[in-house]
Amino acid sequence: PGRSPIHPHSPTPTHPHPSTIPVKMQAVAMSSVVAMPRASVRVQARRSTLMGKGVTGLAPAAKVVVTRKVATSAMAKSVIAPLNNDPFIGMLETPVTSSPLVAGLLSNLPAYRVGVSPVLRGVEVGLAHGFLLVGPFIKLGPLRDTPIAEVTGCLSAAGLVGILTLCLTIYGAVSFQNEDVIGTKTLSGRELGKDALQSADGWAKFTSGWLVGGLSGCAWGYLCTQFLPLYQ
Repeated sequence: PGRSPIHPHSPTPTHPHPSTIPVKMQAVAMSSVVAMPRASVRVQARRSTLMGKGVTGLAPAAKVVVTRKVATSAMAKSVIAPLNNDPFIGMLETPVTSSPLVAGLLSNLPAYRVGVSPVLRGVEVGLAHGFLLVGPFIKLGPLRDTPIAEVTGCLSAAGLVGILTLCLTIYGAVSFQNEDVIGTKTLSGRELGKDALQSADGWAKFTSGWLVGGLSGCAWGYLCTQFLPLYQ
């Protein structure tokens, strides 16, 4: 009495054995772990099939190849590069420094004209500088408004030429104390002849030519101011 009757045909509640619960949970976890990569593999396969075969021209391999070609062509069309493609030289080739016009102009300057003797190179440089120094001293000097402006300007330019001659002498005495024993060769092994100016004797001759040319340029400037109306 007081208890609910149990139906004779109702199934008795059965509980699984405690040892079987972890096995089932482990099996479910393994199946879920195994199923996740399969799903991802299928999705990746569908995407690659769609991008590679379904839509033409969108394959990943083609994009990589095009990018490399563009980078290579950009490097080939670069206008600034190391000298002789050697980054250890420390000099760059630009459209200005490597153009034939600039190279021809620099090679014809007296400082780089190897075939001419150092004396004649000094005379040429001195003539140009001595003649150009006269004008600023005449027009901008302290005696520019006096009748002796031309004389004082030419004498001042001659004095500056003498000072620069002393500077060239000091530079040559310091820079060319010892003769170089090691020669210079090209990349192919051909020996390059040494410039006569790059020595103590050659620099002394260049300095002498500079003094003669500079004083002659000053004298020529003075004569131009006396006899040519445009220089007065």
